[in-house]
Amino acid sequence: MLDYKDGDLVKNIARKLKNMLPLNKQVFKLIDNWGLRGIALMFCAVFFFSLVGVIAKFIAAQYPPNEIAFFRMLFGIIPAMLVLRRLGLNKKEFTLSRFGGHFLRAAMALGSMGTFLSSLLYLPLSTAVTLHYLETIFVAVFAVVCLGERLRIGVIGGLVVGLSGVTLISPLTGEYASVLGTGLGVLSAVFGAGAVIQIKRLSRTEEPTAIVLYFTLIGTIVSGLSLWVSWTAPSMKDLALMALLGLTAGTGQLLLTTAFKNAPASLLAPLSYFGVVWSILFEYLIWGELIGLQAALGVVLIVGSALCVSLSGRRADSCASVSTVRPAHQLAKKSI
Repeated sequence: MLDYKDGDLVKNIARKLKNMLPLNKQVFKLIDNWGLRGIALMFCAVFFFSLVGVIAKFIAAQYPPNEIAFFRMLFGIIPAMLVLRRLGLNKKEFTLSRFGGHFLRAAMALGSMGTFLSSLLYLPLSTAVTLHYLETIFVAVFAVVCLGERLRIGVIGGLVVGLSGVTLISPLTGEYASVLGTGLGVLSAVFGAGAVIQIKRLSRTEEPTAIVLYFTLIGTIVSGLSLWVSWTAPSMKDLALMALLGLTAGTGQLLLTTAFKNAPASLLAPLSYFGVVWSILFEYLIWGELIGLQAALGVVLIVGSALCVSLSGRRADSCASVSTVRPAHQLAKKSI
């Protein structure tokens, strides 16, 4: 039983906690100002996208890429709907006036997804993930040709350094499987860059919700139709893994969207390259594979060149005061 002294103690504690409330508000305000919430969400998003690669690596040898892509799209619809709800769904935004553009964007993204999944048959996970980061460099190159953007010296240097990193990761004089896997990984980055360029085009007239919804619907339907060409009946265990893959990818997309609402894109973009670190770690813990010194140098060259091209492009965009379509670009960028 509490006596009067205990009651006074409780009152003193309650009074101190009440006095601390303004301090707590200041702490949360400081967290928002520093973008720490967005950074934490971005780290979680990168972690989930890395898990997608791990799950895909487990099942890539048993099922064709189009089938894995279909289940990734199908089970990713649930998180995609949450993304659309967070962005705000407006029926007036959905028209058929630019359906061809949306279809091309979906086709490019599916091509990137399929070639990435195929590369997992021949390459370690970390190598396939690293090659996909060449997408940033190819986007800068394609933007010059397709969008009329100015060619920067940094883009040319980044392309040369990035491709040099590719030769270190998988020497062109190596075994057939290594060369084929490298080609598929680079092709995945090329398709991914094409998807990003198409997103930039669509973003001039289309809202982010329309871009996401059309990709989800078209991607699911097209990959579903491809099952007539190639299909392997999955076991219940593998079906559960493919469902987990779709849900994980969709959850990563939701976290990515929320992160860009809580912190500037220039602050979050470099954090996406931690995906390579996660893939190297998973590779060692699950398959016991340790990256070699030469491959590690190739990873540094590719990631470093992609990061430099990305940051230089953002500085150029900020100097030119480009319109605010970047969140849509970042939202729809992740296709794997």
